[in-house]
Amino acid sequence: MKTILVPTDFSKCANNAMMYALELAQRANAKVVAVYVVYPNEGVDNNVYDAFWIDDYIKQRNKSMINWAKRFKNNKNLQDVPIETECRVGFPAASIVHASADLKADMIVMGTTGSSGLAGVLLGSVAGNVIAGSKIPVLVVPKKAAFRNHARFVLATDFKMHLNHSTLNILKTTLNIQHTGLDVVHVFPKADAQPNQREEEILSKKLENIPHDFHYLHNSNIAQAVSDFVESTNANGIVAVSHEHSMLHKLFAESISRKLAHHTSVPLLVLHDAK
Repeated sequence: MKTILVPTDFSKCANNAMMYALELAQRANAKVVAVYVVYPNEGVDNNVYDAFWIDDYIKQRNKSMINWAKRFKNNKNLQDVPIETECRVGFPAASIVHASADLKADMIVMGTTGSSGLAGVLLGSVAGNVIAGSKIPVLVVPKKAAFRNHARFVLATDFKMHLNHSTLNILKTTLNIQHTGLDVVHVFPKADAQPNQREEEILSKKLENIPHDFHYLHNSNIAQAVSDFVESTNANGIVAVSHEHSMLHKLFAESISRKLAHHTSVPLLVLHDAK
């Protein structure tokens, strides 16, 4: 992992996501690129003459970004992490996804307050839309989540994931950084469903040397079941996979990922299937 992209709106939520990203970057010897998205009409009062000053407004935002990034250098443990900043004009979710591609980022780390916070630029549906549009792993960090070592992650799976080598490496890196393994959880919507040993063997082979255990739950509400399991085990994060097998399957997987993002108070790492 070389580059972590962190979108910001200067909120406390974004500050927390930035701190989490810096902790990851420091341990992975990676750099952090912070991005602020300027709405097309931001800083303009619908006056034709004001439009000529948009460049000046972007310069001001760039200065604000630099000053914002400097604040994190006060932490002695994170002073050596390279931080770059930039502003982009556009709509948040699409601009964040495009920036991640342009900058060849390995991961996006962004904040969210969950289902009740929809007022800010990086809150609520924006995180969900980034999850839906991104081709690289997205780590969604709730406002009160803190970086922790030696705590396990929960992998919510339907046993149909097809991760490519680079995505699997990001998963391994993230787990190794936090010295943790995986509790693999599969939720059966029907009460009489039973585990399939062959599916376990195939998934274990994909996970290679990542330490993991399998757990099975029965609940018609998949997101709620996973969230309850996370809470009961004091897990440090959730891993979910968005599928691309078909448009219907893709939309279903993304809706589950979005629900998980709103249910949990721990970070959610969303991976994406290989094409």
